Amino acid sequence: MEKLRQKLKWDQWPEYGKTGFFVVIIAVATLGGYGIFMVAMGTSSPLVVVTSGSMEPTFERGYLLVLQSKAPQDINVGDVIVYNADWHTGAPVVHRVIQIENVSGEYRYYTQGDANDTPDRDYRTYDDIVGVVVLDIPWIGNITLFLQTPGVLPVVLLILLILIFLPEFFTGKDDEEVESNTETP
Repeated sequence: MEKLRQKLKWDQWPEYGKTGFFVVIIAVATLGGYGIFMVAMGTSSPLVVVTSGSMEPTFERGYLLVLQSKAPQDINVGDVIVYNADWHTGAPVVHRVIQIENVSGEYRYYTQGDANDTPDRDYRTYDDIVGVVVLDIPWIGNITLFLQTPGVLPVVLLILLILIFLPEFFTGKDDEEVESNTETP
């Protein structure tokens, strides 16, 4: 570890540079971890936030859902799936499978929201399905919904940057003052 510090000339870095370095390391580790999670769950979107009330009382708005890919024949009536629909341009749709047909080897999944009176129009094919819900975490998705409010994300990022870097400027000045005071006879 000491060789790495010497090679990077770590002791010569300013404090805000060290903080920035660790922020980058944390970001890379987070994205890498999410990539591994995507591969493990077999889907490009293993986490989805419920954005409407169509699945209440099973899932309320703000629930975070963990998805896993399943083979077409392993999706059953009663499973809750997340799918992309051309009639819904927002987030993917979270609805329950209410009927399945196998037409010449093509699985057709008919869906309906638990709170809806009527089934969704048409059917879903396997290619439409993002994943099957395997875990739900109440309320934590509200953080994502809050950050998607127009104008909120830039403010939150600015506050975060201030909280991370501002103390480094103050501690750096204190260290310089201490060093200059100890050098004078």
